[in-house]
Amino acid sequence: YKKVGESIPGKDLTPAQFDKLTNYFKSANFCGTWSDPIFNPYFIDILKICKRKKIQTRISNAASHKPERWYEEAFDSYKEAYWVFGIDGLPKDSHKYRIHQDGEFLFDMMLNAKYKGLSVEWQYIVFDYNKDDIQEAKEIAKFHKIPLMLVFSNRASLSGDKIVNVKRKEIKS
Repeated sequence: YKKVGESIPGKDLTPAQFDKLTNYFKSANFCGTWSDPIFNPYFIDILKICKRKKIQTRISNAASHKPERWYEEAFDSYKEAYWVFGIDGLPKDSHKYRIHQDGEFLFDMMLNAKYKGLSVEWQYIVFDYNKDDIQEAKEIAKFHKIPLMLVFSNRASLSGDKIVNVKRKEIKS
C-alpha cells in the first residue's frame, strides 16, 4: 500500500517500450492499479501501435478526467479496442464510490464509443448504496444494447448476507 506523500514507483510506459513489448504478446489489457490507463501521456500513441500490430486490446476506464475530444481521438485511433467503463451504480451516483468521477460524463463517453461501433461494457460494482438500482441499470443497458457486468464485492450486503467472494455476472442485453 502507498503511504500518504509517498511517490508511486516507476514511470509511464513509452511508445517505444510498448512497441518492443508487443513483439512478444498478441494482447494487451490496460487496467490501472495505481491510476487509470488514460492518464499515460502516450496512451493514444500506444493504441495506434495496437492497431498497427493488430494487438487484441482491452481498456478498463473509470476516470472521467479527460475531455470529450480526447476520448474521440482515442476511440478513432483503434476502433477494435474493447472498452470497459467502471460506472458503479447509476451514472448520477457512481461518484459515491469512485470519488471525483463524473459518472454521467463517462456514461456519455461509453455511449459515444458504442455508437461509433466500438465494443463496450458497463462494469457495475454492487455496493449497499447502489444495490437497489440494479434493475434500472439493466433496463438502461438493455435499451442501449450494452453488456452490463455486475460485480458483487464483499463490501455489499444483499438481504443481510455478506458476500465474501467477488462474483462477476454478465447481463446480456
